[in-house]
Amino acid sequence: MAIAREFVFRNKFKAVAGALRSARGTLLDVGARDRGLAQHLDTRHLSYFSADVGEGHDFQIDLERPLDFPDARFDHVVALDVLEHVEHIHAAFHELARIARVGVVIALPNMATLPRRVRFAVTGRLGTDKYDLLSHHQGDRHRWLTTHRQVHAFIRANAQKAGLRVEKIIEEMDGHAAGRLAGYTLTRLHLIPAGWVSARSIFFMTHARRET
Repeated sequence: MAIAREFVFRNKFKAVAGALRSARGTLLDVGARDRGLAQHLDTRHLSYFSADVGEGHDFQIDLERPLDFPDARFDHVVALDVLEHVEHIHAAFHELARIARVGVVIALPNMATLPRRVRFAVTGRLGTDKYDLLSHHQGDRHRWLTTHRQVHAFIRANAQKAGLRVEKIIEEMDGHAAGRLAGYTLTRLHLIPAGWVSARSIFFMTHARRET
């Protein structure tokens, strides 16, 4: 079955909430931070739970260790821009898949878009301090320099191992309004690859064996 692909201008929270508008049951937002996703979900049909390494959430978790949840504990598990912060990224992916009954949504950033490459060439920075070598440890940092091709290869390989099927991929355009529109147009015309202009890829995966 072909994978649905969508290119969007809206932010990751709106894009994910829109794609989950028909979802029902429980949803665990892993790495929820300030619960930004919850503001866009239809909570009449989804029971939202937040999880993060810090306090103040429904669940306090550490993705570097096995999660203290039984298999298929939540219907939907979402992790947006989270796995690149985890040293044991492959094990964490499989823990997210294990605790989901219906589906898993994972977003990973692309640090090699054309705007980021130009910025790095001119300023020596990628537009984030998550990779900076500072005089002191900054705590929250990226463990992986994620690029579009490697992110897609990572998801394909690990989804297959976990028994997940990739149903849909949303590519969020990078840059400001005019740049996003230009990138969208050139990508849709197949004049440039998506990896040049997609700021992040959002993967929607389902457990075929657990859907009923």
